[in-house]
This record gives sequence, C-alpha cells and structure tokens, in this order.
Amino acid sequence: MGLFNAAVWVGGSVFFSFLAASVFFTPEVKAFAPPPANGLVAQAVLGRYFALHYICGTIASLHLLIEWLYNGGEFPKRAIAIVCVLLGLALFGGKFISPKLTVWHQQKHQVELKSDGEQPLIETVEYSEKVVQNAERKFAVWHGVSQIVNLAMLVLLIWRFWRITHTNEQDGLSTFG
Repeated sequence: MGLFNAAVWVGGSVFFSFLAASVFFTPEVKAFAPPPANGLVAQAVLGRYFALHYICGTIASLHLLIEWLYNGGEFPKRAIAIVCVLLGLALFGGKFISPKLTVWHQQKHQVELKSDGEQPLIETVEYSEKVVQNAERKFAVWHGVSQIVNLAMLVLLIWRFWRITHTNEQDGLSTFG
C-alpha cells in the first residue's frame, strides 16, 4: 500500500506539473476557453491537485504510523518529518496561496466568479486601475512563490520515492506510507 500511494503521489504530481498545468494556456484551449476562463478552469483543477497531496499525505502518515505500531522498532522520524513537510507545503499552497491567486486573477481580469444559481457565472466587474495593477503584481509574485513551493514538493517526493525503492534500512522502515 505504501509504495502504491507513493507512486500515485509522485506520478500525479509529475503529470500535473509537467503536462496538465500548461494545457490551459495553449492556443487550442484558449480558442474555446479564452482568458480569463482558462485561468479559472486551471485554478479549479489546481484545487484537485492539492486534494491529491492532502489525501496521499494523510495515507502516507497513517501507513507509516500503522507500520511502526505493527512492526515495532524505532519511530520513523525522518519519514514522518518528510511527509509532514510535504503536507505543510501542500496546505500552504492550497489554503494560503491558491485562494489569494484566485482573487488576484479575477481582479486583474476584472471579473468575478459567481457560484449562486445552477451554473457558475463569470460577471464583469470594474476595478480601479490601481487595484488591477496591484493584483497583476501580487499575482505574478505569488504565482512564482507557488511554482517554487511546487518544485520543492516535487524534489522531496521524487527523492523520497527513490529512497523507498532503494531501501537501505536507514529509516528502519521500507515504505513511504
């Protein structure tokens, strides 16, 4: 179970980061979902990406704890610490950065996503030039921060996946959780 969870976690992260995320900004997608709609769709998918991290991180934590309780031995401090860092980064990205990016994206495109009713609607909203410029600047900065956070998560995930597939008993456990 632990190796399968780790494979899903790494595979989903690599797929989203290197293949899926850029699709929303291709000419083909922009043809039927022009800005800002393509960005709104990308943000909705990004929410699912963070859900992947929350689910896999929780499974990893539980698996490590159950394996430790079942097998005994030394507590897997290093493995638990890595999973906690990954979950912390995912929570930072999903609960702190992503909501701010959503607001700034809507402000810079002068739209508002309304979810009351049967279908979400994109309404045009007029913001002052100062608000739009501020949103553009903050979006650019925090989008960069989110990319760095994502890269850190990918590096940690890939490194840890490699370690569990090439176990040397350093952690005392052979799985990621």
